[in-house]
Amino acid sequence: MKQQYFYMWIACLVSVGGILYGYDIGVISGALLFIKNTIPMTDMQVGIIVGAVLAGSLIGTFTAGPIGDRYGRKSLIILSSFVFIVGVIFILYAHSFLMLLYARLLLGIGVGIVSVAVPLYVAEIVPAKSRGKYVTFFQLLLTFGIVLAYFMDLIFTPSGNWRAMFAIVLIPALLLFIGMLFLPETPRWLIAHQRDQKAREILLRIHPTSTIDDDIEIIKNNFCRTKKSWLELFKNHQYQQTAIAVFVAVFNQLTGINAFLQYAPLVLKNAGLGSNFVTMLGSFGIGILNFICTMVAMILIDRIGRRPLLLIGVLGVFGAEIYLGLTQYLFAHTLMSGVLSLIGLFAFIIFFAIGPGVVVWLTLAELFPTHIRGQGMSFCLFLNSLASTLLATFFLPLSKMLGMTETYWLFAGLSFVYFIVVYFYLPETKMKSLEDIQQYFHKKNKTLVIETQG
Repeated sequence: MKQQYFYMWIACLVSVGGILYGYDIGVISGALLFIKNTIPMTDMQVGIIVGAVLAGSLIGTFTAGPIGDRYGRKSLIILSSFVFIVGVIFILYAHSFLMLLYARLLLGIGVGIVSVAVPLYVAEIVPAKSRGKYVTFFQLLLTFGIVLAYFMDLIFTPSGNWRAMFAIVLIPALLLFIGMLFLPETPRWLIAHQRDQKAREILLRIHPTSTIDDDIEIIKNNFCRTKKSWLELFKNHQYQQTAIAVFVAVFNQLTGINAFLQYAPLVLKNAGLGSNFVTMLGSFGIGILNFICTMVAMILIDRIGRRPLLLIGVLGVFGAEIYLGLTQYLFAHTLMSGVLSLIGLFAFIIFFAIGPGVVVWLTLAELFPTHIRGQGMSFCLFLNSLASTLLATFFLPLSKMLGMTETYWLFAGLSFVYFIVVYFYLPETKMKSLEDIQQYFHKKNKTLVIETQG
């Protein structure tokens, strides 16, 4: 029981990084209303400021893996919180477009680093039986960060104090920075860097058992089969894990999730829901619902399993998008269309939150072997961020070119492809150690190679 409290403490503290991620994504929507009163900008410059976080996240995700593999998972989280702190300080003193741009890029880099660092750290330090619950803390607090950002935007709207909207994030950033100084490095990273004695001390502290020495030997044997190289991600014994992880990372975005979240007020207003206040209230409701359903998924993830939740979630997303397309087709630009679209978006969020929203972090954290786990997650989350950036950039032109009905059905088709691939290729990893998962793929890939040669 004592160990369970310790794991809970680790997961809660480390997953504060999720608040940083979600808050940084959500806060700009309200702040933009007032930034232009202080720093005059053209529409193009406003778009650049909004997109700077996405550009920064590409840099962060791509560099986080190598840094984490070389200097440690703990150091990577400390770095991410430091980058957030510096980014916010830049914003507090920004009085020009360029300085604000640099600040937003820094915050984006922090977003990219933390999205790799937190699931990586938690997956390597908690036991297999509860890894799903603790890793999904990150997604839970990410959704909470988005809701918190919306709420703080509303609080500071009367005063128009956009700097205060950003300054709030200093609280969780400092909490994460200071808290991580007192947490241990992951035993798997220590063993990978020939620091067996230190790893043994930490293992005895966090989950003491009579099999510690055997556990260390299993981790070492798994590590010995893996060389540290980007090319390792694409070699015969690893390509299947890499292909599945890349697919999940990219198609998680191709469900349309970030487009629907970022453009929810505009989508609802264009659908005929009504005033700006009503559409913003609908968006806030989507954020709350996302948080609640993520909490439900966190409870279910180690009971039902990753695979069933992902399949149910993606199938539900597919159904919601078919429904949204039909709503636009049958009731375009009417009040009925707006109300039905809000219901459809609620359904979309429910199914995304209980499936793809939480499972993506676990899939990426579990599929790669220890010594290239950081690089593998970096590569996948870089592609995830790239897909998100392209989707955010082209969603409005795409919806105008195709029409909203056809756009919803395009996302539905991509979600159906997501379902089919997961059904046939993603195994269940519930209750399995990270080493057991690698053994499963090692045997499977070895069999495929033998069959191909035969």
